[in-house]
Amino acid sequence: MPGKAVRSTLTAGKHAMTNVIERRRYALRATRDALAANLDRYLPDTTHRDYFRWALSDQNPDQALFCRIIALDQLAHLTTAVLSDIGGNDDWPTLVNQALPVNLYQVFEVVSDNLSLGLADVRADDDSELRDLVVAFDTVAADDLCHPTSRPATELLAHLKAPTHQVSSFAQSLAERFHSTIAQKYAASVGNLDLDVLEHTVWSGLVANIESGRDVLAALAGTHAEPAMRARTIERYEAVDRTLTTLRLSRDDLVLTSTQTILVTPTLGYFGTVFGEILGDDPGYHAALDDGSLLAAFDTGSLLVRLQNDIGTPLLLMPRTERTAFLQHLRDRAEPLDTAISLLTKAVNEPVLNRFRKDLLNGEFNICLYEVYRSDSLRTGMDAFANGLDFFADLYARNKVAFGEQLTDLDGRLHDHRTTVMARRFVDFHEKMYTQAYDDYDMAGDYAV
Repeated sequence: MPGKAVRSTLTAGKHAMTNVIERRRYALRATRDALAANLDRYLPDTTHRDYFRWALSDQNPDQALFCRIIALDQLAHLTTAVLSDIGGNDDWPTLVNQALPVNLYQVFEVVSDNLSLGLADVRADDDSELRDLVVAFDTVAADDLCHPTSRPATELLAHLKAPTHQVSSFAQSLAERFHSTIAQKYAASVGNLDLDVLEHTVWSGLVANIESGRDVLAALAGTHAEPAMRARTIERYEAVDRTLTTLRLSRDDLVLTSTQTILVTPTLGYFGTVFGEILGDDPGYHAALDDGSLLAAFDTGSLLVRLQNDIGTPLLLMPRTERTAFLQHLRDRAEPLDTAISLLTKAVNEPVLNRFRKDLLNGEFNICLYEVYRSDSLRTGMDAFANGLDFFADLYARNKVAFGEQLTDLDGRLHDHRTTVMARRFVDFHEKMYTQAYDDYDMAGDYAV
């Protein structure tokens, strides 16, 4: 009976969706519980630690919102999309447990990322206390990875305690209003709390960044991949500094550096190590790691996610003629005193500029705005923007093909295909999610790593 067949299909689909939802909820709970369990190690500031413990608990009426603005929701969604039904004999709790170290690191990596907000138009030869603070932290983080030590991160970062106290952890974020609202509710619940103290907890968050990053490398200790993952994580901090301290990057250097500033390759490499070494022993994985082909594929994936994050899927996939027409539409709306940046900022509610809205409104680095900020007039700035869009869209198309070919080659060499399945899913997930605005909270917000 056709009707019965349709009902059976719908029932199966509903059951599958329920499984996905249940897995996502499990991933969220597990990550939240793991974070709460590590607060004593991660957060040295008592006020900050007590606030986090309350905000993660059922005592917080905005617990779900707090989990979104510190990226727990996003990480649970990503973990489920990448690892669910991936194959092998490992159950869901085992897979989620393996993901916990890298997920917790991502929570606190946001703290150092947020310190760079507002620095997109700061030239390398300009004075900037905020840029100097970012560079100083990155130097400590990279040195700690290069020369591991048992010294507490509080000691390594002691010299940054005073300068970080000048920075608002609320204002230096993408969710200032929400952070402030939840903090006020916490202050009301405990009484006699100076909100100013709670607002200036950047130093405590940076300590957690170092300590949680150490946990990721500890989870990989003794693996064949550990040195490569350590090196790629060091590159991340060094690349951020290059974007902030180099007067002008060539386009080739810009592409390389931008790809390194996000944690995609270390994240893909972490899960590759989980599948290739920790949960199994895949000789094909070891060989691909040794000859560089595994990391080359992950680097290509990192470039794709960087472009998705900065430019957005709609513009990357839009035919060139349509992009040209759209840009002409913007130029036609320009007023006499407009610069390219001011014109683009006024147009950020255009759906295809969803991803640029985040960076333009928050002064965050964007690969396609790098030359626009350095242009002197509306015409040269918009020409640079148009040229950049064409170049990066072509680069994306070529590297998407290359990524597929790299993973197909690896599929023929790896015994455990979960590594390539995970990598494909990771990039495809971001291609889909980066059709959305960064503050689309129905989609659980932003997914940058």
